[in-house]
Amino acid sequence: MLSPGELIDKRYLINEPLGQGGMAYVFKALDQHLDRTIALKILRPHLTDTDQERFRREIKTLSSLNHPGIVTIYDLGREEHIYFTMELVEGGLFTDLGPLETEPSSLQRFLQAAISVAQALVYVHQRGIVHRDLTPRNILLNAQLHPKVMDFGLVQLAESTRELTRTGLTLGTPQYMAPEQAQGELTGAHTDLYAFGAVLYKACTGVSPFEAENDQAILYQHVYGNLVPVRELNPWVPQGLEQLIHHLLAKKPEARPPSGLVVAEQLRNIMINESMKSSQQRLASPSQTGYYATGPYAKGLKLAWQEKLPEGPQWPASLTAGNGFLFIGLRSEEIQVRNPADGSLHARFEAPDEVNIAPLLLDSSLYYLSRDGSISALIWPSGKKRWTKQNAHVVGMIPAGKDLLLSRKQFLEKVSPDAKSLWRYECESLVRSLPIVHQLQAFIVTQEGWVHAVDALTGAAKYKIQVGDMAATPSAYNGQLYLPERSGELHAFDLESKEVSWTFDLESQLWASPICWQDRVYTVSWDGMLYCLSSKTGNEIWVQSLHTNVTATPVIAASSLFVATEQGELLSFDLINGKVLFRDKVSSSPIQASPLVFGDTVVVAALDGTLKAYRNL
Repeated sequence: MLSPGELIDKRYLINEPLGQGGMAYVFKALDQHLDRTIALKILRPHLTDTDQERFRREIKTLSSLNHPGIVTIYDLGREEHIYFTMELVEGGLFTDLGPLETEPSSLQRFLQAAISVAQALVYVHQRGIVHRDLTPRNILLNAQLHPKVMDFGLVQLAESTRELTRTGLTLGTPQYMAPEQAQGELTGAHTDLYAFGAVLYKACTGVSPFEAENDQAILYQHVYGNLVPVRELNPWVPQGLEQLIHHLLAKKPEARPPSGLVVAEQLRNIMINESMKSSQQRLASPSQTGYYATGPYAKGLKLAWQEKLPEGPQWPASLTAGNGFLFIGLRSEEIQVRNPADGSLHARFEAPDEVNIAPLLLDSSLYYLSRDGSISALIWPSGKKRWTKQNAHVVGMIPAGKDLLLSRKQFLEKVSPDAKSLWRYECESLVRSLPIVHQLQAFIVTQEGWVHAVDALTGAAKYKIQVGDMAATPSAYNGQLYLPERSGELHAFDLESKEVSWTFDLESQLWASPICWQDRVYTVSWDGMLYCLSSKTGNEIWVQSLHTNVTATPVIAASSLFVATEQGELLSFDLINGKVLFRDKVSSSPIQASPLVFGDTVVVAALDGTLKAYRNL
């Protein structure tokens, strides 16, 4: 075992250990010739000639590969120590991208990473190489969260002998081992695709496809066990992705996708299909980041059409979309369904009171809440009433797969599409916010600033914290919960350490939720001060004064931040530098509902019923 400070071949200065396996140690080291930090993998001493040959085979295999999704080999040592050096990859494991949720930027990042791995498999399989130990620890992320496949110590060349296949029976990681590998049968590209399916399963759900008390029991499950459906463990996983993972985890090799090329194409199709769905939920996702996956370029926006509604949506209402239509809940006790192409009226449905929360189209049901606390479900597209719960005291709703999460009176409740209660979490005081979901945890705010964290699958209590009273709903992104006190303080709460990371005082009331993009948080106070903050430190990156009051939560699309004001203006700012890209007077009446980005269109509605759509014409 090498020690920090030791120099290898008068070139590589050992820094610190990174890990170890049965055959080798891995260290972080400094290449003194090129002055760069690298990873150095060195063979354990006193291993057999067979193990040494496997190690040399790994070096030769890796050094012959040149692909952005595969770790790069720099150098090979064969004197006193048998080692090789490679690029240092320190962004974590592929599975750190999960548990997956439908927050658009997180989903986009996850699918892009999965496509990269699938393309890397295409590359190696076309060269007759099978990895045979594709696990989360062998798919690492760099600082830009781009995946790098590594550790080809168990590769099998296509022309390998049956004897090598047999000796490989004991090699591999049980949780990710294909049935044919577990049974000592011939392995191939289909074996890696199964393992990739198992990695995706773990990333999406947080657990491996099969778990048991020992390795043999796990292998038995891979061969004979029944898979728990992905969406049963995480209902926020897109249905198309669940189907692909189940396809990859088919017991028989011939039942799996025929190649990584097909897998990559299916992942691209999922990404395209899901990119439009962000408009179906309030502020784009259950975690309320306000990020839309598509959108027009703000600087070239022109008025596309305008319509006049009986009345507009009032805070905290917002616009949503689904099945190619806009859904607008109005103060005039109705829902209007509009065509986004020209604003024409498609349908209207009566409500018992003002519709004060964004309608939600989920499967064949259109759900909406009224200010009197009732919740209703209509059959889409006929509008025939499916059911109504009067005096239900519902404050907010978000989707949970095919089910709903409801915040109501003193409860957080999960209900089925037919309104059957699946579980209920009871709070000590009245609920003040919509629920949000992040990392399979549901969060809800009650009176006096209590934030309750609940297991989003079971309703079991996890913990609770107290800050100040909140009018705006929190948001969550990348393991942090952003808590907007009504008084103007914004707190970043780290979900792992369960401590406040930083606090920023806006010195004015907060009615709009904070929203997130990459390593930044955007927040706007009632008095119109718009801040871009570092999500890591809370430090100001830029600030803009809007010279007017703001109630509506901003939204993000196409590298632009869209803000609607109480003076009836719609503005857009560059996310990086805060430069004004677009400004237009929508109405002389306030705008209290967040703008909606729907494909290439931005739609905004004022309190007086003015409805306008902008796009690049």
